[in-house]
Amino acid sequence: MTHTPPIHASTLNSSAMNAAETQHEQTWDAVETYFECITTCSLDDGECITRCVEQLRDADS
Repeated sequence: MTHTPPIHASTLNSSAMNAAETQHEQTWDAVETYFECITTCSLDDGECITRCVEQLRDADS
């Protein structure tokens, strides 16, 4: 009987894990873009206005 070295899940699934990480990063980037807001404040009276990106929202909303 020959001894077969164990195959670790990290070795076996490294390409699948890399693909999942890439997909997660792309999803996170989309979430960050969706919630990206810019706040501007007047130097005169200190009043602030916040505007958020809405480009990813559905047209029906």
